[in-house]
Amino acid sequence: MATVLEQVQEKYELLGKIKEGGMGAIYKVRHKLLGEERVVKIMRPQLEGDQEFAVRFVREAQTLIRVRHPNIAQLYDFFADEAGNAAMVMEYIPGIDLRELLRRHGPPSLGLAVEVAFQSLEAIGFLHRRNMVHRDISPDNLMLCRDADGKPLVKLIDLGIVKVLEAEATGLTSTGMFIGKVRYASPEQFKSAEGAKLDQRSDLYSFGVVLYELLTGRLPVVGDTASALIAAHLYHPPLGFDVTDPQGRVPSDLRDLVLKLLAKEPSDRPANAEAVQELLRQLKSRYRFSPEELEKVLPPQEELQATALTAPPTTPSGQPRT
Repeated sequence: MATVLEQVQEKYELLGKIKEGGMGAIYKVRHKLLGEERVVKIMRPQLEGDQEFAVRFVREAQTLIRVRHPNIAQLYDFFADEAGNAAMVMEYIPGIDLRELLRRHGPPSLGLAVEVAFQSLEAIGFLHRRNMVHRDISPDNLMLCRDADGKPLVKLIDLGIVKVLEAEATGLTSTGMFIGKVRYASPEQFKSAEGAKLDQRSDLYSFGVVLYELLTGRLPVVGDTASALIAAHLYHPPLGFDVTDPQGRVPSDLRDLVLKLLAKEPSDRPANAEAVQELLRQLKSRYRFSPEELEKVLPPQEELQATALTAPPTTPSGQPRT
């Protein structure tokens, strides 16, 4: 049986490496017959203790092949070999993730922030209506690019820890490790060991953290360590807008929405993504963004780096990512 790389190269021309990490690498490729540019995620041979990552890699492919949505990265192909290597071919996204957007430019205008939030909820709501919870909503997993007409388009990526909701759905792996990113995880994700169950409102909390950061450039939780951040999610109120938005740029109704998303108890949050979108839809009509701003945050395609793989949900030592 051919190796994964040999299988990939039968159909695709390797154009260059985009990024590489301890668990795998991403290459930009071109389909030899169709001429379309795509990206291939190649998982490294299995190392002792990495079985959870292997399961997530395959699960991501199985999930992606079942979901087709313009705001979710599309899977085209999957390869595996007898040595345990695997690779998935996905759409090439010439854009930047929200973390990089914030790092380069700071918070976008209210108009662009609301547009990004609304489209993000299109993807999140689509998963929720199929009884799935993402469990890792963060700026790293939301990319901003352009559609065929040059308009902003948000793509949700990295569905490796998506969970089909069942009675036992929690925020832990089968071996009991925490999954997700501590800065963006919901309070109930830290209570899984106590029997707390996750539902779609967990994603809405994480989305609320992302939206708060998109609006203010700051996180609503404060802490220098993972344990301090966990305590902030569990017990401390969000950092006040009077601290993070002293000029009052964020209108009161948008502040109220964010604070509802950040409620400690799931029952105090909006019921679903559609309910949040309904409130954002009203704001979209009030706040606009300019083509010039989009040109600023999305430079020419050749300057952009496509990203389709994030770091593994846990460090090699099993400690949670912050």
